[in-house]
Amino acid sequence: MTDRLHANAIDNSRADATPVLFLHGFGGVGAQWWGLQTAVSFKAPTIAFDLPGHGRSLGYPNAGPPKIAARAVLAEMDARDISKAHLVGHSMGGAVSSLIALMAPDRVASMTLLAPGGYGTEVNHTVLHDWAAAKQADELRAVLGHFFGPNYDINDKMVDFQVELRAAPGAVEKLTEIAQLLFDGDEQGKLPVDDVLANAIPTSVVWGDLDAIVPVHQSDQLKGRVDLHVVNDIGHSPLEEAPDLVRELVLKYVAAQG
Repeated sequence: MTDRLHANAIDNSRADATPVLFLHGFGGVGAQWWGLQTAVSFKAPTIAFDLPGHGRSLGYPNAGPPKIAARAVLAEMDARDISKAHLVGHSMGGAVSSLIALMAPDRVASMTLLAPGGYGTEVNHTVLHDWAAAKQADELRAVLGHFFGPNYDINDKMVDFQVELRAAPGAVEKLTEIAQLLFDGDEQGKLPVDDVLANAIPTSVVWGDLDAIVPVHQSDQLKGRVDLHVVNDIGHSPLEEAPDLVRELVLKYVAAQG
């Protein structure tokens, strides 16, 4: 076991800009951010983490609760001498980003949250438990269909990538364990949203109107309080389904905050 997170770091920028940290969702890994991370790296240093219990951070101690992940990211910021960062988080990674903003608001320059977890108690726990347990290509392809809108093409490369991740010894068992911790019966834990927003951290939220994992109506409470974008005809995966919008929002904060 190690108490350091695996990370992919890219920095093609010339200026001393505030770093951008990418935090994936449940069952994901940092490598999924590669395209966006590469684009952003020309403007600011970027780091995409494998969160505790995922990918090459599979053996991180006590992995599971989002608070552990938030503390792990803050510890990485300390170890890397990062005083402040922009956070980009998807689903569970959005919840982790929000917890970091609660724990250490002075260390967060901005947040870009993609279909964030924890903004309501409703969650498609059945799909997420199936997602945790899936290992074979046919199982993964079937479950992946719930994460995207009907017009998105789930290609073989995406499925093969997940098969490779699940082949790591203990990976499926760890995801199953984390799923049990994340979901209390058929609900997820709810963040103190008012407290998250009280720190006035510049925040954009992107949510698909066809999200089958966390319902889009959870974004209603954010209207007029954040830069909210509800995108038609996409599901739970704005990174893949609305990449131009996500890139635009991240780069906007990098340009504005430095």
